[in-house]
Amino acid sequence: MVRHLMRIMLTVSFTILFINNVSAVSKDSIRYAVRVIKGLETLDKDKESAVRILQQAAYKDSNAYAMNCLGVVYMKGISVKQDSSEAIKCFGAAGDLGYSMSYHNLGMMYKYAKGGVRQDFTKAFKYFQKGADAGNIMACYDMGYMLFKGLGCKQNYQKAVELFDIGVAKDHTPCLYMLGICYRNGYGVVQDTARASYLLNRAAMLNYGPAMEELNRDMPENSWNELGVTVGDALEIPAAMPQITPMEVDANSLSGSYYGCLVVYDWSGNHIIKEKPLMVELNVKNKKINGTWCEGKDTVAFQAKLSDNGKLLFNKGAIKTSARYSKSGSELFRFKNADVCLENNSLLGSIRFYSVSHKEPERPMYICLHKKNTNVADSLGNGNVKLRAYPNPFSGQITIGFDLPENVSSARVGLYSQTGMNLYLAELGMLETGKHSFNLQPQVPDGLYVIRVTAGKYSYQTIVIKKTGII
Repeated sequence: MVRHLMRIMLTVSFTILFINNVSAVSKDSIRYAVRVIKGLETLDKDKESAVRILQQAAYKDSNAYAMNCLGVVYMKGISVKQDSSEAIKCFGAAGDLGYSMSYHNLGMMYKYAKGGVRQDFTKAFKYFQKGADAGNIMACYDMGYMLFKGLGCKQNYQKAVELFDIGVAKDHTPCLYMLGICYRNGYGVVQDTARASYLLNRAAMLNYGPAMEELNRDMPENSWNELGVTVGDALEIPAAMPQITPMEVDANSLSGSYYGCLVVYDWSGNHIIKEKPLMVELNVKNKKINGTWCEGKDTVAFQAKLSDNGKLLFNKGAIKTSARYSKSGSELFRFKNADVCLENNSLLGSIRFYSVSHKEPERPMYICLHKKNTNVADSLGNGNVKLRAYPNPFSGQITIGFDLPENVSSARVGLYSQTGMNLYLAELGMLETGKHSFNLQPQVPDGLYVIRVTAGKYSYQTIVIKKTGII
């Protein structure tokens, strides 16, 4: 009965406020208005009046909480016309007034394209960072999540761990879960199964579903051990994602059937998560591609455009495939784009999918395919031939070695960054059958690189590491 009378009094106060809006809106009135907007109050369903209360408190009283709530109202279009510009202003003003949670809301607008704005991971990361700097735990998680996956920022497990650790001290379940994942896989920290178990069990005790699911899995995500060779023991799988630069491709030569494998890496590109058999059929006409993608037992059609530099831009194509962290165990992924390089009937490159449910790119993936009806060994050289590089890691000079089964009229060697940029290129000239070695002194900073040798119809590549100070 008392609660019923309080509701009546608050409802009456709504009316009084519009008769005399000189005095500040009370905290109780703001809270009640928010409950009305959320549909939690059945006595007073006048959401328009509730919105006016929030406008009064936000615009005239500069109440940060009311300003944030008003941002939600404009973002969702609750009893007002949806207005993304006004929502952004309200969230920003609320943050300036000290309500740090508004930065989370603002970041989520851009992360998931809410309220009519275009998806923009860079802007989302910027606002998450502002919230984290202001000490908001949710924003710390948001920022750590973006760093973990490299969304709108450079991927960095170490910084993500630091942010998740802030939330762990407050028993924030998503942070407990994500830090547990990091320790279980050794992402940004030394792998520690005991610490991972504690964090995941703590999150599970607090009823966090994803942590319960992870505890039911026998192995960590990066437990994939088969880093060797596939496709007739001739096409090697890089242990780390090379991210090949797209190269100009003769569209007419691209048509055909290809077989090989799809390799999925973790977000850093340094750990293989899984490898799948893959067959692709490409039919190219006027740089437009109609294709078929056969991944395991799943076959889907796709369409794409071929750019002048070898980039494939997909405009149709989606596949439902396994996803470790999905409740159903699978997700629908749209084909997004691919950077490809066609060398001696081998189609190599990177491809990116886009998760329809999570509204974000999937992990980095590498395609390693060979054209049907051609001999793999003939195009890549003998299956046992490899590009040798030593010392590796190297400090200043590195020696490469390889065997050639026949004479070639020209050869060259290139060094490429992880982003695919060519940093070093040297002509090796005409080479005869037999063993060859060359000394290289590429002037590049410390890091991981791909060395590729093209000798006539033969092509070899390997991954090397530059590390200053090694003797």
